[in-house]
Formats: sequence, C-alpha cells, structure tokens
Amino acid sequence: MNDSWGRRFFKAGAVWLLLLGMVHSTSLFQKPHPANETERQLLDLMNTYHFNLMGSSRTMSDLVQGFSASFAVAALALGLLDLFLSRESAALLERVAIVNALWLATMIIISLVYFFVVPTFFLATALLIFIVAWVKLPRSQTD
Repeated sequence: MNDSWGRRFFKAGAVWLLLLGMVHSTSLFQKPHPANETERQLLDLMNTYHFNLMGSSRTMSDLVQGFSASFAVAALALGLLDLFLSRESAALLERVAIVNALWLATMIIISLVYFFVVPTFFLATALLIFIVAWVKLPRSQTD
C-alpha cells in the first residue's frame, strides 16, 4: 500500500514541531517590558523575591523560564525524533503519530486553560497534521 502521503504529513508534523520549538525559544531571549507601574512591581518581585524550594533559592521568574525552556526543548526533541523516525516502517510511524497526537491533545487542554491563542494555534496545527498522518498511513496488520 502506498503510504507516501502519510509519510509526508508525518514529516510535516516533525518540521512543524521544530518550528514550534524555535518560535517558542525566542521568548527565552526577550526581556519583558512593563506597560505600567503595577507590571513593573510585578516583574520586580518575580525577578528579585527568592523563596526556598526544597533547599534551593529560586524566583518565580526562574521557574517560568525553566518551564518555558523545557517546553521548547520538548518540542525540538520530539520534532527531531520524528524526523529521524520518518524513514522507518509505516506501522511504526502510525504508532508514533498517535503518541504525538495524544501528547499534543493534552498540551492543547493545558494551553486552553493557561496560555493564549498563539501557542494553542501552533499545538492545534501540529495535532491536525499528525492526525492526518495517522489517517493516511496504512493500518498495521494485527495477528
């Protein structure tokens, strides 16, 4: 069975995840600029107020940066993994596509609760691409 469209969508999903990771990475190098006095105070507290986190002195800004970096690395790593796997058997790609779709669906739920429209758009687009890849890949035969 010809699985070329499924493979193309799978590779497109991998590239989209790499793009998502790179776009998200830009936020790690931008310093927020407060729009008013209240935001200035908030940013000042986020950057200077330290609290004990199981023996480590951290600021809220440290935690936000760490989670943000983790998200970017996860998207980049999964995109690279998908690219490396893209020449494997259709049966493997079918399983990896559904794992990607489940991860992305979970991330969309989190994004809808905690984030804003841009990350939700990137995640939803990736989800759609991997669902199409899964549909277009030939069904694996079960014995």
